[in-house]
Amino acid sequence: MNLKKYTTGLIILLSFANIQAQDADQLFLDGCQQVTEGKYKKAVKSFSLVIEADSTFDFAYVNRASCYALMGNYKKAIPDLNIVIKNDPNSEFAYETRAYSFYATKQYDRALKDFATIIKINPDSNFAYFHRGLTYQALKNHKLAIADFTTSISINPDDYETYYFRAKSYIATDNYQAACEDLNKAEKLGYPKSLKKLKKHCNYR
Repeated sequence: MNLKKYTTGLIILLSFANIQAQDADQLFLDGCQQVTEGKYKKAVKSFSLVIEADSTFDFAYVNRASCYALMGNYKKAIPDLNIVIKNDPNSEFAYETRAYSFYATKQYDRALKDFATIIKINPDSNFAYFHRGLTYQALKNHKLAIADFTTSISINPDDYETYYFRAKSYIATDNYQAACEDLNKAEKLGYPKSLKKLKKHCNYR
């Protein structure tokens, strides 16, 4: 999985909200620029300085947490996101990053709760359905995984990853016909990993 696919847009989206001509705001903008350049460690330092100057700057917490997540340091991301969610219980972006962080650290029950909350906030959240499907898959609950992947596909029918991972759950439940249909779809959409499984399960030529 590529977390950048789901979180980079979050950071950029947040970076232009409520900006004022103050030192903390300039540091925040510096951090956002560093994020766009892939300089996540420097961005963390910038956002940390923002938080030192203004401990109520929730966007700095969200962006610092996202940088931690992008660097694979999910445990550090979670405390920042807890602060944001406490201040704003409807922050979809904070829930997304925290849910993924719980998933990445195998705290699956907590991840499931956050994905459910995201869906309450935004019933059309492709992110939540797809990643909740991955979480159910990790728990070997393939029936619920397939249901969430199917909803994800209804929201975004061109996401080849969703077809690929739904195929994995179909294979786990011995539904090879459905799995091969999904693998073929993923292959046509350009997912390179699907070809190997097509050969194994579908007599692909």
